[in-house]
Amino acid sequence: MKLELIAGSCSDAMEISQILEDWRLATNWVPQVHTDAERADYGRWLLEHTTVTILHYDGQSVGFLALEDNIIQSLYIKAGFQRLGFGQATIRYAQEQFNELRLWVFQADNGAQQFYQNLGFEALETSEGQDNDYGLPDIFYRWRLFPD
Repeated sequence: MKLELIAGSCSDAMEISQILEDWRLATNWVPQVHTDAERADYGRWLLEHTTVTILHYDGQSVGFLALEDNIIQSLYIKAGFQRLGFGQATIRYAQEQFNELRLWVFQADNGAQQFYQNLGFEALETSEGQDNDYGLPDIFYRWRLFPD
């Protein structure tokens, strides 16, 4: 697999927003809480507030990673490219940059929970969703290079 990890730029905003919208449409348990305009603008917002890396494979974007320091704000792989190692390669890339990574995963997203647990992340805390836009219960995960 020849995955290229390229720094995101303003020209990627629409693609990022579309990847997120495709995920939302395919995930029936996620409520629609944002307007069409807000969802269309989310890629720009991520580019302005996080460090975005675009995943390219065979000349096309297959997903993206958004980091806020060592916090994974977003990791999304397009549906046709999931379970091919792109997500794992991207997490390994992030792990090379930090001694600790943190993130929240929705409790309903069993696939994401298994994915992160398989990569050494540990669930530390749960919430009822009071701090996320969707009001969905979630789980706080942490990975450490040097475990306690």
